Amino acid sequence: MKYLIFIVAGIAAGQSVSITSVAAVGIGDQNFAPGTSVYIYGTFPLHAAGRDFSITAGGATGPISAANSIGYISAILPFDATTGITSLFVTYRGGNSNALTVNLKPYAPEFVSGQGVPITNQGPAFPLPNYYPLSHNNGSHSPVTNVSPAAPGELLIANLTGLGQTNPPFTSNTTVGTLSPLRAAATMTLNGENVNIVREVAFGGADEVDFIVPQDAPLNLDSLVLRIAGAMSNTILVPVGSQPDVSAVLNGASFRSSGTVAAGSIVSIFGAGFGSKDNLAAFPSTVVNGISAIIGGLQAPIFALAGAAGQINVLVPTELAATGMASLTVMGAGGTSLPFPLMLAAAVPGIFFYTDPTLTSRRNAVAVSANTAWLAMPVSMAAAMGLPTNCSALGAAALCGQPVQAGGYLQIYATGLGRATPNGDPAGPVLTTGTVAPANGSLLYQTTAMPMVTIGGLNAPVLFSGIAPGYAGLYQVDVQIPAGVAAGSDVAVQISMPGSVTDSATIAVQ
Repeated sequence: MKYLIFIVAGIAAGQSVSITSVAAVGIGDQNFAPGTSVYIYGTFPLHAAGRDFSITAGGATGPISAANSIGYISAILPFDATTGITSLFVTYRGGNSNALTVNLKPYAPEFVSGQGVPITNQGPAFPLPNYYPLSHNNGSHSPVTNVSPAAPGELLIANLTGLGQTNPPFTSNTTVGTLSPLRAAATMTLNGENVNIVREVAFGGADEVDFIVPQDAPLNLDSLVLRIAGAMSNTILVPVGSQPDVSAVLNGASFRSSGTVAAGSIVSIFGAGFGSKDNLAAFPSTVVNGISAIIGGLQAPIFALAGAAGQINVLVPTELAATGMASLTVMGAGGTSLPFPLMLAAAVPGIFFYTDPTLTSRRNAVAVSANTAWLAMPVSMAAAMGLPTNCSALGAAALCGQPVQAGGYLQIYATGLGRATPNGDPAGPVLTTGTVAPANGSLLYQTTAMPMVTIGGLNAPVLFSGIAPGYAGLYQVDVQIPAGVAAGSDVAVQISMPGSVTDSATIAVQ
């Protein structure tokens, strides 16, 4: 019996497969280049695994990405295959299939087929996966459809195949999913207008070109074509509408903590379909230029709307819970965005910061010497920003920039420090959404929990933590700079709340 099993296994190991046709994943034609993703139709063993197959074309051999026993396998034509008319065959456990003749071109660009429509002209109607040529640049990469159209100014992801070799070049042994820039630059036109390409890469058989829909794109079905090294892709129709689309929600101060927000904090919503007009001083309006944001079923007051730039700064309603989930939608004249999920947290600290025009990696905190408008920053940065640097010779209300002294007092501005009530009473009411703390300080809305602050790695005693008088969503934290802090242009400032993430920026200390 053991001998019989050995004989059967030996036959299985050497058996061949039969292939009938090959089609590009793009539109099911015979337009191939090295690296093109293809479906190969034929007769294959039941329950075969992709690792048991290999594909040979243009004198090079590579792996099969997936097998399906009902009549097709998915493969990537070897990247180092020689172009021209050549033979293609499949090997299964040492046994070769019959050969098919194919013509490999240096470039054969195609958008992937959409709607998951089976490719029937090359073989039986097998239920192929859903592949969409365009996706929104949001967390789920949801497809661009008539129900969820692209918006003017939106960043889209185009899914293609056949864009040729990469730089550095892929080989037959390159792992699927490996990322590399394309060797040749692509161009794209939408209704004949050149579009701005942001990124063009290959992932080992799956090519991606990220581009921005022109602001003046017609609200209709627009024709999109890609060209690379003289080769032109198939044309696809892109549904373009004015329906808003949300791609990211970040802390409005730090631009971190993606998708996690705290009630009463300022957040920045990024996306498209927010219109083309700006209003940078809208608070407490909840509808600006026909655009509104709904978080957890509540309208969010808008601080600033930069329509063409695709950004809305809003206040997360103070009435929301401290934990759990909430859904965000943006509404406009063109419709309502798909729901964007948010995680609610008791606190999500973020420090407002300035970027140094001469050192863009510097995140200098928006922090001033106590009871002044003197920003705690390097003199060189202040000069680059066009600010006076001789603060000591100016009045306390003069906006200027210079390093602070160790042992002095500092006011740090942040958002997302959580629940704030009159005098920090845990049982007290929070500010009603859309209102501000008294500008004269007659009633101080203090955080019910005290933040932990370090400067230069040393504990900085907190004297006050609460909503800045006259504001909503903007927190002010007053601290004493530790006497032992070492001088420097980029001394780290860190703020955290109990159980929260920590955010950091820098100040200059002399």
